[in-house]
Amino acid sequence: MSELQIGLLILGGSIVGLVYGFNVVQEWRFRRKMHRSFVRPQDDVLLNVPKNNVRDGVKADRLEPVLLDAERADLPEPDPFVVELPPEAAPLAEPAVVDVVPAPMPRPDPVPPVAAPLDSADHQALVVAMLDPSLDFICEVVFHEPLELASMPRFNVAKRVQIIGRTEKGLWKPAEALPGTRYKQINIGLQLVDRGGAVTEQELASFCQQVSRFADEYSAAVSFPQRQQKLVAARELDRFCADVDVLIGINVVPRQAIEGTRLRSFVESNGMQLEPDGAFHYLADSGNTLYSLMAADQMPFTMHTLLDNSFPALCLLFDVPRVAGGVDVFDRAIQFARQVAVEFDAQLVDDNRRVLTDVGLGRIRDQLKSIYGSMDDRGIAPGSVAALRLFA
Repeated sequence: MSELQIGLLILGGSIVGLVYGFNVVQEWRFRRKMHRSFVRPQDDVLLNVPKNNVRDGVKADRLEPVLLDAERADLPEPDPFVVELPPEAAPLAEPAVVDVVPAPMPRPDPVPPVAAPLDSADHQALVVAMLDPSLDFICEVVFHEPLELASMPRFNVAKRVQIIGRTEKGLWKPAEALPGTRYKQINIGLQLVDRGGAVTEQELASFCQQVSRFADEYSAAVSFPQRQQKLVAARELDRFCADVDVLIGINVVPRQAIEGTRLRSFVESNGMQLEPDGAFHYLADSGNTLYSLMAADQMPFTMHTLLDNSFPALCLLFDVPRVAGGVDVFDRAIQFARQVAVEFDAQLVDDNRRVLTDVGLGRIRDQLKSIYGSMDDRGIAPGSVAALRLFA
């Protein structure tokens, strides 16, 4: 064997050895990295989620009525034999006596709305206001000539999409594919923020691509807002919403479980009605919920469960940013909670199962004033169309 052949063999062996050694080192590094990842304690994304979050993925705690420290020192010792609560509940003190029983709250007779003519200035303003540049990413699609659409475009996005169209007569209307209706332009709005958080850059890019494909099908011109500016505005708006997105829960715990039939009779006599979500709602004339009553263990109320079950605890919910009327409606909700407490020999308690007093409720009321002040300063009135969209 020549020296050249021996040299080539040595060189080849060296290369093979280097490659093998490199692979061994890489595998060792990978194993060490994986070991470190699994040694650290990891949160369970299903079990360790804060239970009072209102917005998905954003820590916005439900505003629970809690007692001041000065009040807690005067509470009587709980009697463990007074009432049987759900497993997570602690025993309560003797029920408090409520001196004033407010009369059922009358609801004014609704006034039937009068439809405005399609071409009236008010109607046109309402249609155009369906898309709000501060809430929506609005794409304008302009056709070269008035066009009758066989169907409205559909978009595969997680956020709400609304479409309005300008007809050949120049009138704006919610866009529909109707025979004989021809559009010169349609505006397509993607809502930037809701309780699921702000739209992401990837979602917005996908939406723009889908709008562009639709425009290309009809050789239409399409224009978009500045994408990065809208993303920045959406994140800032989402941070504001997270700060004011509060759900107040008042727990009503009786000495004895409440029969479903009796509960239904009482709450319906006080103007509440059972809704598909399994809770009783007190509705404004607009149809929006002012407050709702549900089972504390979250068992949905149905005709069947109300007939066959008793309920050891209830929870009155007040969705702060979605309620027009603010503090006044909160006061009415508290009045109703007190009525329930009197009717069923119950206590009003916070999530720590401590009895609520007027001082504790007053503290929550003051916090509500601050929240509503922030919303008014932002120009998003509680219970307004903008609030209902953002907190949905």
